[in-house]
Amino acid sequence: MSEMVRRVRSSVVRIESGANTGSGVIFETQGQTAYVVTNHHVVGGSGQVDVMVNDSATYRGTVRGTDHVRDLAVVSICCGSFHALPFGDASSLEPGDEVIAIGYALGLSGQATITRGIVSAMRYDSKYSSDVIQTDAAINPGNSGGPMLSMSGEILGINTFRIDESASGRAAEGLGFAVSETTVQRRIPTLKTVLAAPTPTPTRRLVPTPTPHYNGGFADSFGPKSGELWHGPEDGFIKAEYAGVYLADFLVSATFTNPYSADSNSWDYGFMLRHSDAEASTHYDLIVVTSQGRWHAARRQGRSSETQIIAGGRLGSFDTGARGSNRLWLAAFGERGLLFVNAEFVAMLDLSSAASAGDIAVISGTFTGNEVAGAVTRFEDFTINGLVKRYGPAGGKLQSEPGFVAEHESGLWERDLVAEATFDSPPGRDWDYGFIIRNPEISGLDVIGVTGDGQWFHDTRSVGDDDYTNVSGGPLSVYGATLSSANHLILFAFEDAGLFFVNGQFVARLDLSHNQDYGRVSVMGDYYYDHQAHPRFTNFNVWTP
Repeated sequence: MSEMVRRVRSSVVRIESGANTGSGVIFETQGQTAYVVTNHHVVGGSGQVDVMVNDSATYRGTVRGTDHVRDLAVVSICCGSFHALPFGDASSLEPGDEVIAIGYALGLSGQATITRGIVSAMRYDSKYSSDVIQTDAAINPGNSGGPMLSMSGEILGINTFRIDESASGRAAEGLGFAVSETTVQRRIPTLKTVLAAPTPTPTRRLVPTPTPHYNGGFADSFGPKSGELWHGPEDGFIKAEYAGVYLADFLVSATFTNPYSADSNSWDYGFMLRHSDAEASTHYDLIVVTSQGRWHAARRQGRSSETQIIAGGRLGSFDTGARGSNRLWLAAFGERGLLFVNAEFVAMLDLSSAASAGDIAVISGTFTGNEVAGAVTRFEDFTINGLVKRYGPAGGKLQSEPGFVAEHESGLWERDLVAEATFDSPPGRDWDYGFIIRNPEISGLDVIGVTGDGQWFHDTRSVGDDDYTNVSGGPLSVYGATLSSANHLILFAFEDAGLFFVNGQFVARLDLSHNQDYGRVSVMGDYYYDHQAHPRFTNFNVWTP
């Protein structure tokens, strides 16, 4: 084994990004450029990091792309003579096979450290949306991003996390996990190519297709519908297919097929929201994704051809190849929007300047040069479901008797909903607040909230049970969310799943399959027995389909 370690050591790198220190491994070289795979949490939000190779030379690395769900990132470095390691076949692993983990444990100076162990299990981890390898090889802070290797020196996975329950009083050892190479290799092509691109130039002219004449008989749903948006670069127009609805709050989704490969020409597609041709002062929003692996939110006013780009960023899971497809899902409610691409949360959108009702369309060719004569952008399952604001805004103080949960009821009896509220944090850390949903008082209920010590939780209880059962939860910091003196919470609940956001940060997908009942919708506080802080809340609103 010592010979193998000497052979692979120069491919394992040390990565420093601000206060973070972690590891990585070179998996590909192109001339004097090397590509390194590591963890998203190692590079954080940095665009550049310091990469030390062979415990000697340090290079300025460029973060090509990151995937926060699978906790992966790709960094490129130049210019030098680098050695890459090949990927192995993790699908052939069996419990008991020997593996080694290499990395810069605890950020200690000197050479990378090596630990040896066996494969304990192979499993799929829904939190990371990844195949993972469980091992008893020691994986410590600083090992993150380093390789898990076969005994012949092939990359089997990227060391990512461990489970430590010592704080709970339960002994837990040998619970280290690596994201399997099967997941890593699927993600690398995208992560290598989503380097930030220049801001595209908007197509200046308005969409020529007229919106319907609204006469008050508006539909509150649409689709699913499939169709084609034919490119016509010579006319300078954005191409659109209108739904013919007139909504301010809604859920819209569609699957788009790329018109051609991103290598041959650029393209874009997405949605137009809340469009009205009634007044020149009316704003509407364009939300699009591009062949550069980025998303953009743009805004137009009335009949003007001027487009203002207001937000944008990189995408994680995104297919840019010929005949590739991507699914976009967007929720608009009040002044906010939530964008998902390929089931991954992308961004919270500011829709405050276009909050009135309007039509919705699928669009293509938003930016100049993103069309090829004769090409077609196909869309499928273009679907819209209207949301109706049923309650709010409400505010007040949550007070209760000792031993009881404090509630403010909306008076609604619903299963599927969007709820939001802003809570003021009481002094100290002994407080909690959030939502109670699906509470018919004859079967069960679900409680979703946050606590003063920076945790989030999802509990459920069935009638007759003495205690609540924890469904999920954990530190908010893992998801990049923090609490302050006032905190804005958003909860989606639709059929058997939910989404939970804290201060604009996506925290968790919720499993609601155990409770499909209609019931009361409330904001709550003082959920835990030792919490009697009586928090205040404002802006409690509820939308339902």
